[in-house]
Amino acid sequence: MKLLAALAAAVLCLTAMPVPVSAEPVAVFLDDFSGTRLDPDKWLIAEKNWGGTVTENDITADYNGGVVAENVSVADGKLILTGHGNRYDGPVRGINRDGTRRTDGRRCGAAIATKEYFGSGSYEIRAKIAPELGCCSAMWTFEYEEHYEGDALTVTNHEIDIEFPGRDENDMFSLRHALCTTWQTEQDYKTGSVDCGVQADGQFHTYRFDWHTGSDTEKPRVDFYFDGVLLHTAETFIPTNAGRFWLGLWFPKDWAGTPDFDTAVFEIDRVTITPFHEPGDTPQHETYSGSGWAQPAAELPAGWLLWHSYSDYAARDSRLFLRSPDGETKEISGGFVHAMNGSFGRTPEHIVFMAIDEAVDEWDIYRYDCGRITNLTQNSGFRNEDPRFSPDGSGIVFKRGRWDSAADDFVYDLALLDQESGTVTMLTDDPEEQAMPCFSPDGRYLYYAEYQGGTGRICRMEMQTRRSETVYSETGVTAYYPITSGDTLYFTKWYSAEKRCDQLMQYDGKEVTAMPFDSAAYDSSDACPLPGGMICSSTRNGSYDLYYYDCAQFLPLTELNTVQNELGACFFAVVRGDLNSDGCCSKADVVLLQKWLLCIPETVLPSPPSGDLNKDGVLDATDLTLLKRLL
Repeated sequence: MKLLAALAAAVLCLTAMPVPVSAEPVAVFLDDFSGTRLDPDKWLIAEKNWGGTVTENDITADYNGGVVAENVSVADGKLILTGHGNRYDGPVRGINRDGTRRTDGRRCGAAIATKEYFGSGSYEIRAKIAPELGCCSAMWTFEYEEHYEGDALTVTNHEIDIEFPGRDENDMFSLRHALCTTWQTEQDYKTGSVDCGVQADGQFHTYRFDWHTGSDTEKPRVDFYFDGVLLHTAETFIPTNAGRFWLGLWFPKDWAGTPDFDTAVFEIDRVTITPFHEPGDTPQHETYSGSGWAQPAAELPAGWLLWHSYSDYAARDSRLFLRSPDGETKEISGGFVHAMNGSFGRTPEHIVFMAIDEAVDEWDIYRYDCGRITNLTQNSGFRNEDPRFSPDGSGIVFKRGRWDSAADDFVYDLALLDQESGTVTMLTDDPEEQAMPCFSPDGRYLYYAEYQGGTGRICRMEMQTRRSETVYSETGVTAYYPITSGDTLYFTKWYSAEKRCDQLMQYDGKEVTAMPFDSAAYDSSDACPLPGGMICSSTRNGSYDLYYYDCAQFLPLTELNTVQNELGACFFAVVRGDLNSDGCCSKADVVLLQKWLLCIPETVLPSPPSGDLNKDGVLDATDLTLLKRLL
């Protein structure tokens, strides 16, 4: 609303009368961060590292963890740039100068920059600086060029900075002082440390510089304002090249103090850029304008997402997470450990997964039913793993292992549990291992991986006759983890017998083809098809992270990925009108919405997003009318 009001005022000024050359310039860039996320049409999110190196035990490494997208967020009308100090031990991982991720998130910050380049003008923010030494809250313009003549390199670095902390009269780090700097090259710059009063007081302040590149009436200079008061003017090394405008919280090596804290934030309430368009402006020719930026955030279709996360399989620390369409994430936990491989039933409130029963240290199959958790194979004496619901929801197929003394190992077969009676029927009984079963959508076939001589192949069983056949096998190459979607079968296989790098394949009944994002340079596995794309796990960025392929781009689910390994995604798409989450839209949903709109006590909507049929973010009588028409 703040932004709309400001834009409306600007439009009125523009349309009331022609603007003469001598009139005050109008704001052309405004952002009050009133949305739910950073506007990708205005901003780029930086993922890069600068700030020097350190040497310890003869090993040279980057001093800080750079700036990463995970530390950028928008909430309550504020841009939040987060920085993690020396005491941080959370899931965010920093980035190295070569683009690889670090193993920790210490001294890792956040930065954004405008997509557009701006020249002379007034640059103002209303912000609350991070109240800690060791990190730098900053606003700056930046344009960088490299020019070679033979082997000789000339660098242009046109930049204007306001940075906290500055230096007091004793040259000590101070958060009531700001560094005001102008640059033309990496050697040609001048800094002034300005006493701007108490700033780390938990209040918002305005910070502004007016950049003049020169005209008949304006001398080249930069005027620095704090809370509307002019406190410093720079008249040397005044840049002229247009630059991007940056906001950041980052970790300098020597000149900001020691970041002896866990987490700090730099909050920005508003950004305003008012161009002057002075004759002294010169165009930008930035050398690396397209590098160092985070990939666009992946946007999943509306639905529920299930996945698990662990440090290492052997660590027995896997945790199972469920994310709702409104973005709320909760952990599914109980009297078990190492929960994983969850899958949905006919509704998102029905989930089956495997975990170790803490009481007997045994792998069991668990059912999550509207928040209630039941161990379906308690005290069975077997290893029970890889569960999946049957299409009609009546049964659960899984892998069951028994100890074979002669083989001195477990022998695994496939089993089917009837949910009503609790009866377990064995589907296979042979020396070969069968694993990872999955029904076809119509329930006619059961797909699974079978291992012979240590090599896996994809098989399917016709449920009526129990006859099995091989669907895919390749000499010396393991194929596993089948999953179906419509008429297509997806599975994981090694790149080759020599290159045991997991690839995701699709089989349409005639031809097996690789997914477009497959690479011999990293693993991709655990296919989760969904409308308009696929979620999977990939080591493209180091450890296993969740990625979304939308048939055009292969993007990480940055908000969900951590320093752990994220695997086993399963997705339940929102069905339009399915307010009671029973998997279909029916008259029952109409009745439920009517009760909810009438405020009848104890009326609960399991899936409100399903009923927002006009997509205005509100459930009302209009949606009820559209729901009736849908039926």
